[in-house]
Amino acid sequence: MPSTTEFAQLTPAGIEQIKQTGHARFDLRNRELTKAAAGMEGQIMGPIIGGPDQPMITLELLGPNRTETIEANTIGFVSSGPAEEPYQEIVFFRPLDTPEQANGELREGITRWGFNAENVRLWEENTSGKSDYQQVVSMGLGPSGLVVEVEAYLQQGRPLLRYIVHLEPYLYTPQALEEIRTTGNTMYTG
Repeated sequence: MPSTTEFAQLTPAGIEQIKQTGHARFDLRNRELTKAAAGMEGQIMGPIIGGPDQPMITLELLGPNRTETIEANTIGFVSSGPAEEPYQEIVFFRPLDTPEQANGELREGITRWGFNAENVRLWEENTSGKSDYQQVVSMGLGPSGLVVEVEAYLQQGRPLLRYIVHLEPYLYTPQALEEIRTTGNTMYTG
């Protein structure tokens, strides 16, 4: 595992190290991940690491207020702007074995990620007795100080959670944060 001062690189060598160690650590204390910091200067898109049938990777996100550590089998880095702009999102996927496990993780996300409790309850209600369903469950601002969104999928009774760590500055404005805290979503675009 990398030392506590080492941050993951998204270069081919860095991705190989992530795969070998099963660990990726990113510094998001300023609510951004620059391409230069990730070894991807001059690149527009970031890589996708892992995949549905790949081993889990321990993802360590150093937020402004605290560090969150979570397992994911696929991690992606999204940027739709020019190559010199930071990544806008870090997306990661967590497959789970049962709907009950997904419900438990989403309930834990109310505290951990700041998800809206009513939105989580609606997911549980809407998936009861179904084998296929999908829903954007909630956005939240948790104790880490990062805005995180979760989408949940149920496919043939198997749940998959898609998390999005939002790094777009407009989502950290007072208006957007208030909407996220009260509704679990925001329409504010800056």
